[in-house]
Parts: sequence; C-alpha cells; structure tokens
Amino acid sequence: MLKCRNFEDVKEVYGENNLVKLCNIKQIVQYAKMKCQPVWIDEGYDGKLIAYYYKPETEKAWNYWKNNK
Repeated sequence: MLKCRNFEDVKEVYGENNLVKLCNIKQIVQYAKMKCQPVWIDEGYDGKLIAYYYKPETEKAWNYWKNNK
C-alpha cells in the first residue's frame, strides 16, 4: 500500500488521468461494500466528502453501480 502525504503525491503516483473523483455518498458506500477503496479522501465544497479512486480498480464497481442505482 502506497502512502501519499498530499494530493500532489497521489497525482504523481497514480497519474491524474487515472483518478476517478466521486462525491455521491451512496456511490462511495457501494464501492466500499465491493471492497473498492479510495486512494485519497478529501473535503470539497461545503465540506462534502470527495473520494478519489484509481480508475483501473473501479470498473466492476462502476458497472454494478450504473446498473443497480
């Protein structure tokens, strides 16, 4: 498991184009249930949770989400 100290480290390690940004809490919970974990969690506008995922690890969770939401 890689340890990143800030979001710039995350972009350097994973590549900015390989990150998926989610702010829908129901989708984040569904991904967590499927054992798909974010590589970075941040606080966005108005204190909303933002989770960044490594795109290659999210394909199965994304397909399940869009077919079952």
